[in-house]
Amino acid sequence: MSSKTVFISIFLVFFSYETVKALAWVDSVDLYARTVFLPAKKYHWTWQSAALLRAMMAQYEWAEESDKEIYLDYIVTAMNNSFGRVNGKTPNAVASGVGMAFLARVTGEEKYRIAAKKVYEDYLKIPRTENGGVTHKRRFRELWDDTIFMIGVFLQEMYKLTGDEKYLDELVLQIEAHREKLQDEKWGLWYHGWDGDEKKRCNLCGQSGWSKNELKRSEEIWGRGNGWVIVTLTQTLEMLPESHPQRTKLSSYLSEMLTHLPSLQDTVSGHWFQLPVHPYDEGNYIESSCTAMFAYGIDGALKMGILSG
Repeated sequence: MSSKTVFISIFLVFFSYETVKALAWVDSVDLYARTVFLPAKKYHWTWQSAALLRAMMAQYEWAEESDKEIYLDYIVTAMNNSFGRVNGKTPNAVASGVGMAFLARVTGEEKYRIAAKKVYEDYLKIPRTENGGVTHKRRFRELWDDTIFMIGVFLQEMYKLTGDEKYLDELVLQIEAHREKLQDEKWGLWYHGWDGDEKKRCNLCGQSGWSKNELKRSEEIWGRGNGWVIVTLTQTLEMLPESHPQRTKLSSYLSEMLTHLPSLQDTVSGHWFQLPVHPYDEGNYIESSCTAMFAYGIDGALKMGILSG
């Protein structure tokens, strides 16, 4: 199992924790994550560490009062050791800023607010594509679906900290800009990447020459990438004021991503696949990360009345 997969798995365990509190294995994963896999003193200013950090924040919010200090200490140590690396120069860097915004809200300490503000100021300088979407890569104009989560957790926490709807408005803008370029009309799901400049690049977004087509986007509809978007849409809707003018639109975006998912599930395991719209193609496989995130979005949509049945 790769380190990225372990990070994602730990993150998703905690994302689902609210509905499985009685399972003792959650406590075991929690302890292993905090003390062995990524001790707070070894925190890296990366999206992988940020995913686990977000899990620790969720644990703090759900924990009994007697246990909250465990998670707060982890977040404080991780962020205190990161002050020399604080930045928001790329979406993946912005993700770690969620810890600074969280601590500014929970502790009230000004140093965390200053750090969170720096991340946001850096974020505003990230180059944008023609429709206002923030580019995922520093030297290229590219929109990636996972960007939505990486900036989303931070913008959501900045809204919680300040109550200023500009952070939610910015997140809505990014969701719209990315959806415009990445959404597949048939399935409602998103392709992984869109190329806005056609520069020569490394091919981390997909197979070689991934954007050499009429729509300038990758060939893959990636399970985990769509999971990032679905989780972000769900949590954004949960915190949007009822009167927000974009609420109905975002609800429709979430619905269109979830509507076809039941037809794509593996009939034996109930899981979804790494490439969800090609479930039984040779080489494809069931994938737990996207399965957990799809289920999280479906559960949230049912609770909010966006889906029924």
